[in-house]
Amino acid sequence: MNFDIKPASDYSIPDLVEIVNRGFQGYFVPIHLDVTALLNMIRKDGIDLTMSRIQVVDGEPAGIALLARRGWTSRLAAMGIAEESRGRGLGSLFMEQLIEEAHQRGEHEMVLEVIEQNQPAVHLYKKYGFKITRRLIGFIRHDAAENISGDLSEMDLREAGQHITRYGLPDLPWQLSGESIAQLNLPSRAFCDGQAYIVISNPDAKEVVIWSLLVEPNARGNGLGVKMLKSIVAHRPGKTWHVPAILPEELGKVYERAEFEREKLSQWQMKLTL
Repeated sequence: MNFDIKPASDYSIPDLVEIVNRGFQGYFVPIHLDVTALLNMIRKDGIDLTMSRIQVVDGEPAGIALLARRGWTSRLAAMGIAEESRGRGLGSLFMEQLIEEAHQRGEHEMVLEVIEQNQPAVHLYKKYGFKITRRLIGFIRHDAAENISGDLSEMDLREAGQHITRYGLPDLPWQLSGESIAQLNLPSRAFCDGQAYIVISNPDAKEVVIWSLLVEPNARGNGLGVKMLKSIVAHRPGKTWHVPAILPEELGKVYERAEFEREKLSQWQMKLTL
């Protein structure tokens, strides 16, 4: 078996889409990207294609690792091995290389999220020293309708990101950090009602993703988070509202109080100190 590692920047975006989709074929939760979805992921999550890697076996791409970097921290945004190449120890070889390169770059830590129920992947990351930071969960509410109509004002997504950086948890999952939220563009939108803020995907779509819900610290405990959720639902009745399974578990109670249903899928947020 001839094994090599190449920068993802050596490949075209359409080729990378194909490699990603092959790497996640038959995965615990199937992933299928198109060019637009991959480009949006690269922009929003700060993925660096020069730092990301393609695993080549016998001259053919067999795996992909998409990595992002901010300061002294890198994030393994996605790692997948083509179905026909699994079971040959390639995941371990890949992780060894990725961690060694992170050391060479002088990074202090590497972070990732992994589906809790995907035990082989969890075991792989633990094998290389990753520690669980917290559980990440998701919520959904179908055909939602509310009578509460708060005084919602639209705000700049960049400003919303600044509020999240200032008032949110300091170790939010990468995709929910203020830096990532500030990279969102239309049709995503941000709204505020006093000291409460919410960031959502396209509100005209049938299913709307809630990326962030935030209440300033000195205003917490007054039900403003629940009010904001019910207000946004009232402004767009009949939608399905989805919170992806990247929400810190300790932030979930507000969604339960707003009649969202917790999803079965969960993830571990993990960190490797380098």
